[in-house]
Amino acid sequence: MLIGQETATDGKLRVFSLYVDFAAATRARWATSQISRLAGDGWKSTSEMWNLDSLAVSNPIRKMITQDAADADVLIIAISSLDRREVELVQWMDSMAAGKANRPESGLFIGLLGDENSQAAELDWTVEQFLRCARQMDRDFIWHWMEAGVMNSNDWLTSSVTALLARKQPGRDVSFLWETAVAVA
Repeated sequence: MLIGQETATDGKLRVFSLYVDFAAATRARWATSQISRLAGDGWKSTSEMWNLDSLAVSNPIRKMITQDAADADVLIIAISSLDRREVELVQWMDSMAAGKANRPESGLFIGLLGDENSQAAELDWTVEQFLRCARQMDRDFIWHWMEAGVMNSNDWLTSSVTALLARKQPGRDVSFLWETAVAVA
């Protein structure tokens, strides 16, 4: 837990995940649960999860998904295979960046990329596109290669989630929050 009882805010933390394949969905669910766990009881975490194919169902569904993703505090995109460019995904992220987000603070964008069995032919291109979109959407960007064992520890998420929660908690000293996170970890 990152925030102790004395700093609990009863704030809302919205997490949105979009996954490309079944294995990526498992990783996105794991990351969502870790973020909620790191935030602790002082935050009311809500999560929403969609498959990339859902964007093609209908225009109203696409618009709803896009707005929900834009408004989320944390955006998670999970892709297991990087053997081809996910152009449709990047186009969707561009459309989200072009819209108006209903989020007062800068958000967090997490890329969960690859797995122990896939090649990374398009890793550089994907990370470059995600970073570009993160800047346009006013989000910090982190990514992690999802090899075997990476879900055994959430250490790589801690500092980014701490920074996000500090931004969402007005009037709190960021260094105090960081010290609290380090003490708990």
